[in-house]
Amino acid sequence: MSESVKNKVLLLSGTSEGPLLAGALTQAGFQVRATVTRPEARRNLFGSLKNIKVEVRGFTETTLADFLKAGYADIVLDATHPFAVRITQIAHGVCARLGVPYVRYERPDWQPPEGTLFADSFAQAAAQLPDLGRRILLTIGAKQLKHFSGLHQQVTLFARILPSPISLAQAEAAGFTPDRLVRERPPFSQAVNQALFKDLGVQVLVTKASGSAGGVAEKVLAARELGMKVLMIRRPRLAGLSAVSTFDQAVQACLACNS
Repeated sequence: MSESVKNKVLLLSGTSEGPLLAGALTQAGFQVRATVTRPEARRNLFGSLKNIKVEVRGFTETTLADFLKAGYADIVLDATHPFAVRITQIAHGVCARLGVPYVRYERPDWQPPEGTLFADSFAQAAAQLPDLGRRILLTIGAKQLKHFSGLHQQVTLFARILPSPISLAQAEAAGFTPDRLVRERPPFSQAVNQALFKDLGVQVLVTKASGSAGGVAEKVLAARELGMKVLMIRRPRLAGLSAVSTFDQAVQACLACNS
């Protein structure tokens, strides 16, 4: 690509698709600079990749604007988690203001089996739980456990979180004691999930609509086989924001920025 071509991509990452997208973009001729928010994400996701610069950093409106004004990226590919609303809003807004091409990749959603219960927010899910069962497993990420902190006196809550100091601190701040935490790193097979559910004796699983790539199917199907109730939190929808859902579409969208 010539110097006038938009060939430097800022890849906002943090999920398992990040390294795959980075590889596809590199193969298409782009220079990729990826960011994650935690050191363990850089190590676990991008550890084996070469020729891709990966930084541990988060962006605010100001820092992202400064980054783009400095010419470090010509295109922003937002491949953050479907529930990472704030960074998506920041990236989309800053790019629109500065005239920088923005592409949103969002992993495909997964349709759960009939009988799955739904909530439109974490707060709504917390309000429903006391009527669904007494022993509940939350698999929603440690950051969101705060929405359920008021339920500890009503039901028995367990949470599966990443084995990181940040996740542990967030869980403890939400009132979870060590005996109520399962600190493990995915992926988890359906059999592994089922064994855990049996061991904890839980009656209800709470999860997010994170898509097949997020391991949702293995959790939900394991729970339903055991006769458990499943409460799934729907993805947030951002008005006016479209997204691609395959790696090829993401690459083609970035290539189209030069047409």
